[in-house]
Amino acid sequence: MKKWLMAGILSTFFLVGCEAEVQTGFSKENLQDNWVLTKIDGKDVNINEPRTPPGMSIDTALKVAGFSGCNRFFGQVELTEESKFRITAMGSTKMACIQNDQATVESVMTKSLQKWNSIALENNILTLTSEQHILTFMPEAVTGSESPQ
Repeated sequence: MKKWLMAGILSTFFLVGCEAEVQTGFSKENLQDNWVLTKIDGKDVNINEPRTPPGMSIDTALKVAGFSGCNRFFGQVELTEESKFRITAMGSTKMACIQNDQATVESVMTKSLQKWNSIALENNILTLTSEQHILTFMPEAVTGSESPQ
């Protein structure tokens, strides 16, 4: 009887160590995707023309390329251990934005991405929160939109 009791106690200790590890936060690998901008400050982003939605693609080296509503941009993602995100060395094309909604989205997106943002990734929703704006992105595969590159 003592052997069975001891075996039961020991197996309990071994099984406790086998529990699935709960993941908090995210890793750089979680950011490697094609992200489509779906909301600015909680409001849906609706741009009729051009048909390419604003968004960005982040690769394994954390290089970013994207479309901000009127122009294409590129740069380097910088992350901190305190879950801060920004794009440095950002360059872009210089096309004129004819439609007011495109110009507004472009301005908010590019300015916000270059500032430090708090970053959160939960349920396939990437949220970047700066002092002025909240940008919400979803993976292209979830939205079914064209690539922002």
